[in-house]
Amino acid sequence: MGGFGKKKQENKGSSKKLLKLPEKELRARSINNHLKGKLVEAEKGYLAYIKNGFYDADIFSNYALICEEKGELDKAIKLYEKCTLNSPNHIFSKFNLSFLYYKLNNLVKAEILIENAIELNPNLPNGYCIKGLILKKLNKYNDSKKSLNKAIEIDPNYFDAYINLGLLSKDYNKYNDAEKYYLKAIKINSNSAIAHLNLGACYKEKLEIDKAILYTEIAIKLDSKLENSYLNLATIYNEKGDYNKSIELAKKELTINQKSDLVFQLISEILKTNQPLNISEKDNREYLKNILNRKDISHRELFGSIDNLISNQILEKLSILKSEPYDNKEFNILIRDKELIKALSLLIFCSPLWEKVLRNLRKNLLIKFSEGIQVNNNILNFTIALGSQCFINEYVYYISEEEKYILDKIKNSINKNTNQDYKLALISCYQSLYSINSEFINLDSYISNNKEFNKLLDLQFNEVSNEKNISSEILKVGNIDDLISKEVKSQYELNPYPRWIYNSYAKEKKVNFLSIINSEIYPNSIDENLIKLTDKKLNILIAGCGTGIQVLEASRYNNCEITAIDLSNASISYAKRKVDEYGMTNIKFIEMDLLELKQLDKKFDLIECSGVLHHMKDPARGLSNLVDSLEPRGFLKLGLYSKYARQEILRAREIIKEKKINPSLDKIRSFRNDVLNGDLKQLNEITDWSDFYSTSMCRDLCFHSQEKCYSLIEIKKIIEISNLEFLGFTLSKDVKNNFQSKYKNINSLKDLKVWDKFEKIYPNSFREMYQFWTRKSIK
Repeated sequence: MGGFGKKKQENKGSSKKLLKLPEKELRARSINNHLKGKLVEAEKGYLAYIKNGFYDADIFSNYALICEEKGELDKAIKLYEKCTLNSPNHIFSKFNLSFLYYKLNNLVKAEILIENAIELNPNLPNGYCIKGLILKKLNKYNDSKKSLNKAIEIDPNYFDAYINLGLLSKDYNKYNDAEKYYLKAIKINSNSAIAHLNLGACYKEKLEIDKAILYTEIAIKLDSKLENSYLNLATIYNEKGDYNKSIELAKKELTINQKSDLVFQLISEILKTNQPLNISEKDNREYLKNILNRKDISHRELFGSIDNLISNQILEKLSILKSEPYDNKEFNILIRDKELIKALSLLIFCSPLWEKVLRNLRKNLLIKFSEGIQVNNNILNFTIALGSQCFINEYVYYISEEEKYILDKIKNSINKNTNQDYKLALISCYQSLYSINSEFINLDSYISNNKEFNKLLDLQFNEVSNEKNISSEILKVGNIDDLISKEVKSQYELNPYPRWIYNSYAKEKKVNFLSIINSEIYPNSIDENLIKLTDKKLNILIAGCGTGIQVLEASRYNNCEITAIDLSNASISYAKRKVDEYGMTNIKFIEMDLLELKQLDKKFDLIECSGVLHHMKDPARGLSNLVDSLEPRGFLKLGLYSKYARQEILRAREIIKEKKINPSLDKIRSFRNDVLNGDLKQLNEITDWSDFYSTSMCRDLCFHSQEKCYSLIEIKKIIEISNLEFLGFTLSKDVKNNFQSKYKNINSLKDLKVWDKFEKIYPNSFREMYQFWTRKSIK
């Protein structure tokens, strides 16, 4: 459907000469140029033909193909539509327009057109092939397969039909069928790079890694410029743990497709491992620059890579800087580092040294401004970025009495027209701009000439205002009567958890739930023959959605409706704002207690509930509610705290209880300050937890009103009592590889007793949580 040939080097001819040619000669010459891949000359001929007032359906349809290739899609559609209007029986213009609508996701028009084309000529296999693709996108698996098989019935050697049947089968986890179709396609055309590439991807899913590499490499030999070929190979090596090979291949993919979303997502994944990589500083910065400018990637885990951009030696000097900062060499290195400044506004900097640096610079900048020092644009932009950082970490940094005094003076002088942007930027490093609106300044109509400042205003004022408006629109179901539920709700109303800017998001690349579960529990897998995938929409429940990270990650599920519940109105309002930003429309938010689930009167095919049950008075009752809300043989993902991994957290909680430290903002700041200053040496290890570096996360980590930790033996009993089947853990491949190196029996991966032995030797294996998939058993 993409045209007759590839563009070649050509000499420009005279358009005036073309206009003088007879109609038949002009038609023949234009089509001949198109067939030879001389697209510029072909386009000139088509334009001359149309300008002369001639009409020919082939000319209009062919010219539309060229417009498509150039990305002039509106023009292409108009040409195709004129062709189908003037020549209703011109079947190929209908094929092409239908396929274009398919690519643009206008499936209603695409389906109408292809049905009409098939009626005109039911003996052309490409019509049924296009129809099969449309039906696949409409999640009509059986109808799609039937249409593609019809194409093969007409032409047993119709290559495209086998390729599309392979893709259809792979999407529905029928890898053996997919393999069969791809092998048939290769038999028809042994030089097809795309067939070998798809077969390699199929073998990757079948865990036949050597074959996956072999066929992907054959695809590259056949066509070294085939999109996704190097990416597929890079993904395989990433899963093997060969990060250097993976990033080398990803770089090659970028020479073919510079804007590939999937390449940057893969590179981001590699950088987040914090493994040493054989890449230049220039490449590293270029990767970070591109990743930090993307909204479909979670930046939170990139701190390790950002931390490496500047030496500890420079940071140590900045952490004790007391003199004039503006002329300081180290300070100027920092504020001119574009990637660092960008990162400050996107992710929490989570190390004691960085906190010391940023706290010191914040104080220094405040004092120097109060002394009348003038600021330049670099200083302003750094202060804006620091204000964003402090807002994201919810003003967790300790504030001295001297700073409070100077800050009050600046707030009271805010309406003096000099340096308003900078004054507001400084204030934003200590409290949100939303909190000073009306009292000190009216920000509703405030506009700056500085683009970065306006972004800060959006973050700290406009978005907060939006959440306040959203909060009154959230649907509420049932009552919150349980005393612990009320306490937990109160905590998250004050400190919605966590605050975030961007997250992983699958706008186009949707996957069926079975593929997602299998990828998470790998090398365990659910037998495709035990699951009957249907066209029915999947009903998903996110139980305890918080501020929406889980909801956004659920964007990868294909053909689903998502219900997201949480106790906290403030958390849901944050989540709803973020989901709206990403344009997700299949989400229903409800403010409710998990204990009230029965009031929904609904069964779910799949439930995700991470980090919730261990904060309940009676986790078993909460789990019972979840299981009761599952369809028979439904899937449930759980996340629970490990008592082995959280030993230092449990010590912190004991000390907090002993010292009677309440979870107010000032008390949390003072507690953290004592830890960072070494006054609580027995708690030094908690500074290794990233959750230590924001108010809501630190409160959740150390001050939560209700928390229960488990061992895997306890979880084994809970799963058995709840009539659930354990499917496997969601863990890093490094942990799983370590486990498999100790326990060779593949069945050990599902044996929680064996995992319990392993965890006692390696207690940090489940540092975040036990995250695992289960399935409702048949009683």
